[in-house]
Amino acid sequence: MRVQFWGVRGSIPTPLSPAEIEAKVIAMAEDVVRSGVHDPEQVATYLRGHHSKFVRSTVGGNTTCVSADWPGGTVIFDAGTGIRPFGLELMDTHFGKGGGTIHLLMSHTHWDHIMGFPYFAPLFQRNTIHIYGVHPNLEERFRGQQKPEYFPVPLDIYPAKLVFHQIEADKWYNLPDEGRFRAHKLSHPGDCYGYRLEHNNAAMVFATDSEYKQKDTSYIDNAIDFFQDADLLIFDSQYTLEESLMKEDWGHSTAVVGVDIAVRANVKTLALFHHEPNYSDAFIRDLNQKACRYHDINYPDNNLEIIVSMEGLTMKL
Repeated sequence: MRVQFWGVRGSIPTPLSPAEIEAKVIAMAEDVVRSGVHDPEQVATYLRGHHSKFVRSTVGGNTTCVSADWPGGTVIFDAGTGIRPFGLELMDTHFGKGGGTIHLLMSHTHWDHIMGFPYFAPLFQRNTIHIYGVHPNLEERFRGQQKPEYFPVPLDIYPAKLVFHQIEADKWYNLPDEGRFRAHKLSHPGDCYGYRLEHNNAAMVFATDSEYKQKDTSYIDNAIDFFQDADLLIFDSQYTLEESLMKEDWGHSTAVVGVDIAVRANVKTLALFHHEPNYSDAFIRDLNQKACRYHDINYPDNNLEIIVSMEGLTMKL
C-alpha cells in the first residue's frame, strides 16, 4: 500500500508568502556561494545533501487530503484543497479517460476538509466516485457547498457518477482487492471520524481533528485500541502544548500527546499532521524535534519513528 500526502494544513490554505519564499532563496544562495560550488549542475546535489526539505522546500499550504492506493484500489481521505493536485495527477492515468473508481472517506465536512472537492479533475470524466461518511445527510452537505450562493457550478453538472454511502462507526467495510476500512468517532466539534485502512497486512490510521483530554481515559483507551499496531498513524498535532491549554474544546491535539498515544498503541510511524496555518516551516520543524526529544527521554527503548507530514511525501507500507 502506497500512502501520499497532498494537503497537510489545518483550518485554511496557507501558501508561503512572497517574503518567506525570498528568504529561503536568499539563504540557500548565500550558502551555495560560501560553499564554493560553481558548477550549476552541482547546486541541486549540494542543497539536497546539506539542507532538509524544511529549508529547501516547504511543508505545504494545502488543506487536508491523503491518498492510499494499491493495484486495483484508490482511496482518498478528505477533500481539502490538496485533492486538486492529486486529481490532476490522476488525470495522467486511466482516470483521464473515464471508467476509474475512487473511494473517498470523509472525516467530517468542515470547510478545510471539503473545499477542494469542486476542483477534483476526475469529476470531469465518467469516473465513479464513492463517498463514505458517518455524518447524516452527507450528500446534502456536498450539494450545499455548491449552491449558487457559494459556487457557480452545481454538483449535478459533473460527468462523474457520485455514489454516497452512509456508514456506521466501528464497522468494517470492504474495498477492492481485499482492502477494508472502518471509522471511529473522534473528539471534535460537530463530530469527526478517524479511519483505519488495511490491505495485505499493512494498516494505516487517519486520525485528524481530534482532542485527547487526560480525564477522558475511556476515550483515550478506545482510541489506542483503534490505533493498535498501525504501521502509520496520521495524527492531528495542530497545537503546541501551551496553545492546547488555551484552546481547550477546539478539537485539536499536540505532537507530545501523539507520541504518548502512539507508544501505547505500538505504532511504527507517527506522522504529525493538520499543521496550524500560523506556523512556519521552521516552527513545525522545531515541533518535530521537540517531539523526538520527548520520545527519546521518556521512551528510550521504544522504536517509534516520528515524521512531519509534508506535501508530496510518499510512503510504502
